[in-house]
Amino acid sequence: MATITIQDALNISVQPGDTLYASVVVNNQSGTNHPSAGGTDTKPIAIGKITNVNRTNNQVTYVTTGYGSIPGSFAYLFASKDNRVNTSGLVGYFAEVEFKNYSSKSAEIFVTGIDYAPSSK
Repeated sequence: MATITIQDALNISVQPGDTLYASVVVNNQSGTNHPSAGGTDTKPIAIGKITNVNRTNNQVTYVTTGYGSIPGSFAYLFASKDNRVNTSGLVGYFAEVEFKNYSSKSAEIFVTGIDYAPSSK
């Protein structure tokens, strides 16, 4: 296991079970997919599975077994959630909408949209 201290406040969504990634930061902000990258690979590398988050000290503890290492001292760190557990979108809910025009004039609907947030989880 390893522990890393982050200089700024940790993102509120970082939690145990997330995968910690690192990527090399190039001064000209271009990776191997950019013509002026200079051969530096900026592809993210999984460096561990987060086991503990200490928000008071801005520390993240992670397990390094089976993962890569942080690529150099100038690395951009970020976390990714397990998409099998943390899904987004409507799952198991149903909504029905009816549009009515109470005006005496005709109306036409071009686009509709919805943003739904369940109140009980």
